[in-house]
Amino acid sequence: MDYSFKPDGTLLKCVMTGEFTFTDHPTFRSMIDEAVKTGARSIQLDLQDVEYIDSAGLGMFLVAHERSGEEGWTFSISNPREKVQKMFTLARLETIVTIANG
Repeated sequence: MDYSFKPDGTLLKCVMTGEFTFTDHPTFRSMIDEAVKTGARSIQLDLQDVEYIDSAGLGMFLVAHERSGEEGWTFSISNPREKVQKMFTLARLETIVTIANG
């Protein structure tokens, strides 16, 4: 997994690419830490270029969501590909994490 940031006012988009699996936990944690340090009040993960996600990746989204509530910033996900969206649906992730369009 790779990532880059796209600031947009108080929203910081984290554009993720590649596959998001258990081995990406340290990278994901660093990405969230960097995003929070920018002072953004809202962090959105753009998954348009994420080809695959495993159950550990889904779990990392839940941890980020929980952290956002504890620290007072908002967390959302946008643009999941069909294959990734199916994983969200199976795990019922959309009942917990906001999945935005765009």
